[in-house]
Amino acid sequence: MFNGKKKIILGSRKSPLARKQVEIFKKSFFEKFSNYPKDFFKEIYLSTKGDLVIDKKLSEIGNKGLFTKEIDNAQIKNKIDISIHSLKDLPYKLPDGLIIGGYLSREDYRDAIISPKNETISKIKEGSNIGTSSLRREIQLKIIRPDLKINIIRGNIQTRIKKVLNGSYDATLLAMAGLKRLEIKDKANPLNINDFIPAVGQGIIALVVRADDQTFIELADKVTDVNSKIEALSERSFLHGIDGSCQTPVGALALLQKNKILFHYFASNRDGSIYKKGKKYVSIKTCEEECYKIGKSLSKIL
Repeated sequence: MFNGKKKIILGSRKSPLARKQVEIFKKSFFEKFSNYPKDFFKEIYLSTKGDLVIDKKLSEIGNKGLFTKEIDNAQIKNKIDISIHSLKDLPYKLPDGLIIGGYLSREDYRDAIISPKNETISKIKEGSNIGTSSLRREIQLKIIRPDLKINIIRGNIQTRIKKVLNGSYDATLLAMAGLKRLEIKDKANPLNINDFIPAVGQGIIALVVRADDQTFIELADKVTDVNSKIEALSERSFLHGIDGSCQTPVGALALLQKNKILFHYFASNRDGSIYKKGKKYVSIKTCEEECYKIGKSLSKIL
């Protein structure tokens, strides 16, 4: 598949989590292709607009491409062969010339609340100051705890946790997948998915390749986790149907259960005054079509 003479160039963001996800990809690769040298890859790490603008909500500065545009441009110019992203950061429609070629095994898909006293969402004191920049998290939080105060918090995982521990916020919400990958286990209480639907693709690492590069399409497919791919395609079909972006408070979770999928979904208008949440069993064979229809029906209501 590869001649082994030219290094494969991997691209991602500069954050500690992004770097960790690159290492996870490399581990998956060498488990499949143990005969290649350990220095087979070269890494490029770039800052994106989403990393640099940290005083506004994501919904105020653009769409999900905020965390990928600079990397996308480098990849289109052949400066990167495979880019590695958190799937939840990718818009449904990628730039022309790029496709998602692979999906790595899913980590814990839940959101979690982080607080100095390790409190659950139900026990944290009334009127607490909660930091988040996600509309999806903000609106779901208001539904289950309308007494809480919500303010913008930005930065990488470590930065957000530091702001909580130094008293700038009483708590923040983060993805369990990132916490586990960075081996940050203290002060995190996962949220029940019946109350709090995660972001589309949360916990899955996506491998983006050029649409005309069959070599890297095949590589990405070789390291793909089939179950994660089925769940990802179901959730992203829902996103497509609802036309989701950072301006759209939307969450989805497809859970494989033998020969069917239990599909959880959430969506609301921007201020949260109208929202829909539910779950439905869908067939594995028709999951993309069925989840798209669920999203489309919600888009008409909202």
